[in-house]
Amino acid sequence: MGTQEPKDEWIHLEENGAPPDLSREDAAFERERERLVRDHLGKIALVRFDEVVGVFDTLDEATAEAHRRFGWGRMIFCLITERDEPEYIANVDTNHPSFKPLD
Repeated sequence: MGTQEPKDEWIHLEENGAPPDLSREDAAFERERERLVRDHLGKIALVRFDEVVGVFDTLDEATAEAHRRFGWGRMIFCLITERDEPEYIANVDTNHPSFKPLD
């Protein structure tokens, strides 16, 4: 039985659902952590599947570029820190009434 590929869609969290499997994104971030900490400490890394695809000064910049490049596909944003565990700073439910899409 093989591993199922994750869907290329924005991650939706259900109220009582299991947390999403972000092992691919976590592994991509960890592979690059040493370089990211050395060169971009305190900035935001945009991770899509198995790749760190960009580094940004702010979450707003990262979100705008991610949306421009990938639409609302699967991605995570990580604060670049020296800690062992990445700190996820964004997981937005685009169906939530407080969400306002980019124009």
